Amino acid sequence: MMYNCIMNSLSDAAQKQVRNRAMVTPFSIGGRGSGALLLKVVIMVSHVDTRATVTAVRTKFSSLDKAMRDHDSKVEDFNNHVLTLVAQLHARGEQTHDLLVNLFKGYKACKDSEFVEYIKKKEEMYEEGGNIDYNQLMDWAVNKYKARKEAGTWCQRTTEEETIIALQAQVKDLMKASIQSNKSDSQKSGTGTKMGQRGKKTNKKAKKRTKREDWITIQPKGDEKTSKQVNGKTYHWCPNHKAWTRHTAAECKGIPNSNQAKGTEKEKGSEAKLKLSKALAAISDDEEDE
Repeated sequence: MMYNCIMNSLSDAAQKQVRNRAMVTPFSIGGRGSGALLLKVVIMVSHVDTRATVTAVRTKFSSLDKAMRDHDSKVEDFNNHVLTLVAQLHARGEQTHDLLVNLFKGYKACKDSEFVEYIKKKEEMYEEGGNIDYNQLMDWAVNKYKARKEAGTWCQRTTEEETIIALQAQVKDLMKASIQSNKSDSQKSGTGTKMGQRGKKTNKKAKKRTKREDWITIQPKGDEKTSKQVNGKTYHWCPNHKAWTRHTAAECKGIPNSNQAKGTEKEKGSEAKLKLSKALAAISDDEEDE
């Protein structure tokens, strides 16, 4: 009867724990349950559960600052959380002697700066020998919370906080501007490099043209050949262009002979320059055709 009464008084979860324990500490004799042995197993299981729970509760008491942040600085919810922990300790015959210290720690983690200052004053009063218990402190805290909530001043930023936030925003803007400026400078630097490379190529072409100009307009003398090989390419003297070209005199498409041109010395000089540029263009055109 004792076995049946104890077993029936247990919840399903408790019965499962007790039966698992039976593998180590049997509570049956001759196939029949023993009430005395079952009671011993129940006490053993309950004692282990109590110790683990008490340790967990005490750990939560030491981190009430985290609990305040978890409850988003809602003092009423925070107080209910603390009272639940106290009830869990009392149910297991335990007490806490540092609850007041942990309460101060938790309240000072609140987001409302004026509320925190209020709690600090109470803490100073306690440290100077004032007689305060945790119930009184919780009442003061919740009353202050309600008063500020009703006044609409709960968790409002102070002027100093607004100034700090504004300065932080300015610093972020300056950092972004600096980063963008550095990117722009690096892009310009890259463009300058490309321009420098283009300039080198242009200089090479200019040097090449200068070398050509050294011989391109030198007319062959009476007994010299009107065709010659330069860099593996055949050039012919064109009397119309007055320059060495890739086409023969018969293939020339025609530019009036400079001897037929009339004008001042200035006009002749301009005409000579024009002929030279056209001669170079003709050479280039001939090379592209090949």
